[in-house]
Amino acid sequence: MSRRVLVIALDGATFDLIGPWLRDGSMPNLERLRREGVSGQLRSITPPVTAPAWCSFMTGKNAGKHGVFEFLMREPGSFEEVPVTSQQRVGRTLWQILGDAAHKVLVVGVPVTYPPQRVNGNLIADFLTPMGDRQFTYPPNLLGEVEEATGPYELYHVEVYRKGKGQIVLDELDRVLDANRRANLWLLENKPWDFAMLHVWGTDRYGHELWHVLDTSHPMHDQAEAAILRDRCLAYWRRVDETVGEWIAAAPDAATVVLSDHGFGPIHRFLVLNVWLLNVGFLRLKRNVATFVKRSLFELGLSPAAGYRSAMRLGFARMRLATGVGTRSRLIRRLNRLFLSLEDVDWSRTRVYSKGNYGQLFLNLKGREPHGIVEPDEAANVVEEVVAALRRLEDPETGEPLIGEIWTRDDLYSGPFVGRAPDITFLPADMRNKALGTLDFTSHRFIEDVYGNSGDHRMNGIFFMRGQGVREGVGLEGANLVDVAPTVLHYLGEAIPSDFDGHVLTEAFTDAELVANPVRTVEVSPTETGDESGRERGLTSEESKEIRERLKRMGYLG
Repeated sequence: MSRRVLVIALDGATFDLIGPWLRDGSMPNLERLRREGVSGQLRSITPPVTAPAWCSFMTGKNAGKHGVFEFLMREPGSFEEVPVTSQQRVGRTLWQILGDAAHKVLVVGVPVTYPPQRVNGNLIADFLTPMGDRQFTYPPNLLGEVEEATGPYELYHVEVYRKGKGQIVLDELDRVLDANRRANLWLLENKPWDFAMLHVWGTDRYGHELWHVLDTSHPMHDQAEAAILRDRCLAYWRRVDETVGEWIAAAPDAATVVLSDHGFGPIHRFLVLNVWLLNVGFLRLKRNVATFVKRSLFELGLSPAAGYRSAMRLGFARMRLATGVGTRSRLIRRLNRLFLSLEDVDWSRTRVYSKGNYGQLFLNLKGREPHGIVEPDEAANVVEEVVAALRRLEDPETGEPLIGEIWTRDDLYSGPFVGRAPDITFLPADMRNKALGTLDFTSHRFIEDVYGNSGDHRMNGIFFMRGQGVREGVGLEGANLVDVAPTVLHYLGEAIPSDFDGHVLTEAFTDAELVANPVRTVEVSPTETGDESGRERGLTSEESKEIRERLKRMGYLG
């Protein structure tokens, strides 16, 4: 079978935003994919965090098998965390499986591909590359080739929204998209490939920074600002569609998949989970003078949220991007001494704490946490107690339940890394409320009005597929992010590894296609972890700090 597949990843794209533009002709290339192929919502992982979501996509597995649950990974036996890299991700990726089967691959910008590993083809790593590191391609000379042909390669988005300065974010979105358009077009036309995957990060950054511009119901929406930026926002998404069309036109013989790792929507309020845990007694603070003073000031409103708002009002927010790593790390240590943090927690009396982009809850489990007190045989009872307390939470404005679906770790995960997973994961009943846990005690209030990012992730992304043997004009239902890798493998004539959690989206294909190309599986060893090349290149302490701070200022860590 001689086939090619082009996958275009529009990070965070959602039908909630682009749906009307498909219908009114503003995005004709994606609309053509919808008419000539299959399309539908694509369910993300729970919770919909970028790093583990893309790891689940590329491995076809849940996080309990690939081991990545967040942007940061905790060092065993401590609360120290390091940014996740391709070294921590376990399991062969879609492109490694294809490469082992003699397919040539081209992979560009997919999150959690740094440091770059050897592939049967070419790979450019992602925005988690430490700034200043030029060794983010395989083969190593690829970056030089691309830049000689197309100009400086743009790897990062660093601008964040400030009131009255939204055009600066749009300037960067346009510049990075244009540079990536040229680079990826050159790669498609000049490198051999049977499977190519191109990642667009700006579509996610748009949602975080500028969602409120077009959303008239958002508390951060400003009519005067929207009048200035509205046309530019639409123009950006039109350029995204034009770029997709240009890449597709460069490979007219290839089947095309366009997808996102999650959807997007507005956030109106934050839920500061550690404050709630403190208020209801699951978490306790140290009984010393320093912590008493910090808590007293905290209750008066001295918090990171208040500090951020003050910096924004005074125009200092841009300094987050200008200070060096050493300066920022020293600042963070000083802030932890000033603000209430997990350093003030009395672990000898604390049973539960929160860490993570979506308020994931962890037991202070003996044998796992550095100072654990919850006995393993008592864990189920504590989980039950916390879940019951969550279900009792009501929205003070509406009286409706504040928390929606709740899962224990065994509900969501299976595999050798389940022990790393949160003990309790939940989604708010109204996703306009975003649960926070990464910044320890972000605010002195449990429910805090939104600041900084105006948009955040949702569970449903987008999926389009068009090509030989693919049905035309058909809507798909029930597709999951982990289903895409097995579907691509199947389309290219390869068997599906038995340890995959995803399945082939057979409803995407015609009956004739399924007869000619039946789904096959292959048994694999549960200990198989794939190519280890590149794993000797770990992050230095300074690189780790730089990535953490970049993720934090972009809103990915809190």
